[in-house]
Amino acid sequence: MIDKIILLSGPTATGKSSLALKIAESIDAEIINADSIQLYKDLSILTARPNTKKEKVKHHCYGFLDGDISWSVGKWINEINKIIKEVIKRKKIPLLVGGTGFYFKAITDGLSPIPDINKSIRLEIEGELEKNGLKKLYERLTEIDPIASEKINPNDKQRVMRALEVYLGTNKRISDYWLMNREKIINHDSINFKIDANREWIYKNCDSRVDNMFENGVIEEVECLLNKNYSIDSPIMKAIGVNEIKSFLNNDITIDRASELIKFKTHHYAKRQITWMNHQMISWNSINTQYSNKIINEIIKKL
Repeated sequence: MIDKIILLSGPTATGKSSLALKIAESIDAEIINADSIQLYKDLSILTARPNTKKEKVKHHCYGFLDGDISWSVGKWINEINKIIKEVIKRKKIPLLVGGTGFYFKAITDGLSPIPDINKSIRLEIEGELEKNGLKKLYERLTEIDPIASEKINPNDKQRVMRALEVYLGTNKRISDYWLMNREKIINHDSINFKIDANREWIYKNCDSRVDNMFENGVIEEVECLLNKNYSIDSPIMKAIGVNEIKSFLNNDITIDRASELIKFKTHHYAKRQITWMNHQMISWNSINTQYSNKIINEIIKKL
């Protein structure tokens, strides 16, 4: 019995879901979501979540969380570990697909020993960022954890904030955690692929996707979300496009401006994903979604 898993990662708007479906149909696999925002049920159009009910291939972990529920990497990996075991027990192959790099890193490298941090600490740091700016936050990190500050780019807002969050939440520097052994949760060999594509092509696909969202009812979808009165700090409220469409609904900006801003933010997000994958997934097999048959044949050889 094959007990390998397949990991398929890539930037937004590169055709991951379509490729995953072709692969799954060819090798009798089941698809498992590895995209943090597609866990949530509220925004199928805005998050480009695949319509799993229409597919013959079984999909897992799509659109099942309420928008105000926070899920850590630890919660996700423990959940999909159970699913992987069930899929293998059915003599099928688990195929994990998504764009959340930390999810894949948790599979291949194991979980960091950093405990969950109280949400109030993150809010405190976000308030400090808004008040004093990123430069001041980085200066604070340099004083608290000089080792981490040397390895973290001063402009990398998320990593700077995370390092401060860890220290304030645990009284231990993030660089100390880096020295600790990571806990491997999933103990299956994996075949790892990352999608590599021309950046301009990706941006063009992002723009087309945004245009299609507006044609297919994304404004009404976001309006329904806003009617649920989730806190602005809820995970689903941070999805790219929510604030822009909210501004349009409040008559603060035009629909064209909302579309323009969503495209800009999506480009920036794709750029961050590409940079992260290039640094963190060096040994992964690089593929292009345009050559799906070749990819499928390569996967079959590796199984």
